[in-house]
Order: sequence, then C-alpha cells, then structure tokens
Amino acid sequence: MTKHSVQNSLLVLNSVIDRYDTKNRPVSNNGSAMQLRAKLDVSLGDDGADMSELEEMALNYLNINPDVSSAKFNKLLYSGLNAPALFGDWVTSISNATMHTYQVSPVATLMELELINQWNKLVGFNQGEGVMVSGGSQANLIAMLLARHKACPQAKTQGIRQTLVAYVSDQAHYSSLKAINVLGIGSDNLISVASDEQGRIIPAALEEAIKISMSLGHRPFYVGLTAGTTVLGAYDPVAPCAAIAKHFDLWLHIDGAWGAPILFSSKHRHLLADANLADSVAWDAHKLMNVPLTAAVILTKEQGLLKEVCSGGGSDYLFHADENAAYNLGERSIQCGRRADALKVWMSWKAIGNKGFEEKIDYLQQLKTDFVALLAKSRFELLHQPSYLNVLFRYNSAETLSEQGHKTLCIDICAKLKQQDIAYSDYASCKGRSGIRLILANANINIEQLQKMLTACDVIVISLLAERDYSAL
Repeated sequence: MTKHSVQNSLLVLNSVIDRYDTKNRPVSNNGSAMQLRAKLDVSLGDDGADMSELEEMALNYLNINPDVSSAKFNKLLYSGLNAPALFGDWVTSISNATMHTYQVSPVATLMELELINQWNKLVGFNQGEGVMVSGGSQANLIAMLLARHKACPQAKTQGIRQTLVAYVSDQAHYSSLKAINVLGIGSDNLISVASDEQGRIIPAALEEAIKISMSLGHRPFYVGLTAGTTVLGAYDPVAPCAAIAKHFDLWLHIDGAWGAPILFSSKHRHLLADANLADSVAWDAHKLMNVPLTAAVILTKEQGLLKEVCSGGGSDYLFHADENAAYNLGERSIQCGRRADALKVWMSWKAIGNKGFEEKIDYLQQLKTDFVALLAKSRFELLHQPSYLNVLFRYNSAETLSEQGHKTLCIDICAKLKQQDIAYSDYASCKGRSGIRLILANANINIEQLQKMLTACDVIVISLLAERDYSAL
C-alpha cells in the first residue's frame, strides 16, 4: 500500500498541476452524458490501480469539468480561483479533522468562532452566534427549525400538533420548499408571496397572506426574505417586513447566501442595511467570497438557541463536561461529522481582509453598471434594473416573438457562446419572461471581455434568425 502513501499522492498531485493546462482549455467541453460514458472508463473492479492510472483520471476530471475558475464562466453564483482558500482546503483534507468537539479540532474551532464573530459584526448582531453548515440550503433549513422551535417548542419532543405556516417570496430559493418538507410542516403550508417587477417581496402582500392564514385558524411562524435572489439578484425590503414579523410575532430570516457579502462594501451595503432587524441570516462563503465548495454559515441574533434546538445525545462518549465544553460546536449543529471548512474561509479572509472583499464588490458593481450601458447601445434589452450582480437580458426583437420564441432563442444563443468558447452563460425565466442570465462573480472579468461577448451575441442572433423562424414558436 506504500504506492498510495500521502507522499506519493502529493507527488502525483504536483504532476497533475504541472500538466493541467488552464490557459488553453475551453471554459466547457461539449458532449452528452452518453458520449462521455463511451469515452471515459469509470468502472471499478476487484483489482486495484496504481497512481499513474489515478493521475490520468484526475486530468480527465479537470479537463472535462467546466472551468469554473475561468473569467468566461458566468453561469452560476460562484466563479474564480482563490489560492489562499485552496491552500486551506488542501490542508483540511490532509488533517481530516471533524468539528464536533474542540478536542479533535482545536485550531479550526477557534477559527470558526472568529469567522462567526466577524460575520455577525457585518450583519449587526452584536451578541449573536452561529455555526458553519454545508450550504445555504442547510442554513435555511436550520433557520426554519429555529423558527418552529420559537413558535412551538414542544415540537422537538412531541411533534407538531398544529398547522404552522411559513412565507417566502415567489422569487425565493427552492431550499425553503425542501426545508418545510424535511421539518414535517408540509409544502402546502409554504406560502409564496408576490414580488414586484424588480423581484422584491411586496410587504402589503405579505401582511395580507398572514391575515388569511390566521383567519383559517393556522399559526404563522416564519418569514423568509432573500438578499440577492437567484435570477434577478433582488433584495427584499427588510425594514417593512421586519415590522410585520414583529407585529405578528414571527421569526424573520434572511437568505443572504448570494447577496450578504454586499455588507463588506461601505458604498453598497445600503442594499442590506437593515439586516440587524432579522432573527437569523444565511451566508455562503463559497459564492461571492469564492472559497471552494462547500462553506456557509447560519447566524442567529439570540445566543444559546442553536444548542437548545439542535443538541441531543452524545454526552456519554463525545460531548464531555470538561474545561472546553463551551467550545464544542457540534452541539449547535444538526451534523455530527462536519468538515473543518473554517480553515479555507479563514485563510482567504486573512489573506484578503475586509478591504479586499470590499474592493472586489465595488469593482464588480461598477462592471455591472458598465455592462448595462453597453446593453443600452446593443440589440439587447434588460428585463430588470439590476441592483446586484445578476443581469437578465434578451434580444430586443423588431418582430413579435412569443415567450417560447424568446426562450428558445436565448437557449440557442447560450449554446453558441459555449461552443465558440466565448462565455459559459445560461438562460433563466422570471415572471413569465426568459433571458440570458449573466452572473458577475469573478473579479478577473473585465469590460473588454463583456464587450466581446455582447458583440458575439449580436453576430449569433443574426445568424440564428436567418436559420430559423423563432416567431413561429
């Protein structure tokens, strides 16, 4: 087994890094799953393989997978390469620590506590706490669990004996639907509240929905706002919704998985200036802070609630009442085995600092403004006025296209951009209209690249319209 030692693995890793051509590879390789299965042997068998075979498969993995570090990758809410965070991720894997007790992960525990302290400062939770989680979906799940506990604490031991109702906007992330299912509340009791043309929840519609639930004898318990919606990047208005939540005694959560980092910027933090009015906030470090997947946090204003809600068992063999008991973060978590993701986030934050994140956000916000100006002079039109780093746009057709026609045209444009290795973007639909969704998450993107992409879109759309009658769709 010496051929698979750590030392040999590191040698092979260095070889893979040397052979991996990041400069000349396309942002994405095309091909269907069936084509890849025919090309790539991923079979497992009785006999083991040596490191040379593993090296070749590692190169296949890197070369075939989309290059999310590329400035051409603007499909999802993350992008770029963060060297200090990558270093931290490697060290974490070597150590393979778990985060349930201070005893087995002393340094990462202190790092996580410092990260939580800094995140809470940015949000405005002066006495808050938190715990790192696998992603925004788990953070939103825990937020709803906390809200359920505040509304009916007996549910932890006796189950739910009344109809609880939660409220999110019609632009909220689908993780809320998963959370309400997992918690046994039922998807019928997640109310989708109308949003305005910019994708922001309408407070008056929220209040009306709560009153309707109460008239049915149901128990409203949770309001989930979004800071940076998935399609439009919209920020729900916190202050008026916080007033409504307080009036009806509801838990107020902010899903800031994508948009919470705006708080680093003194110039743009007004988009989430009232975050301190919430009871909890979700924040993904693996999105705009671009540390390797996965790394996120759930922050709470009230101390002690996470342990009260999430703890249970383990005291006989794991959570000992010793001098470090207060540092056992596992009692705040719904996980037992939990990776030390704090290290990669801490390494990145230490290297970049608050000012580094502020500069990145300010640069990308200005880039967004400059791109919107380019759109105004092109064949394409905005489908919203972007406040954050999502830009949804489409061809401004002289002839009448149905929504299906627009959608198909956007799909075809994105496919051509990808085939020509100009950009890996995606289409999205919002409020019945489809467009090309540009996500600006990589600080290596520049306006020249975006101009090239838009010019290519002009050429592509003329060619596509000549080949196909989209108005007939």
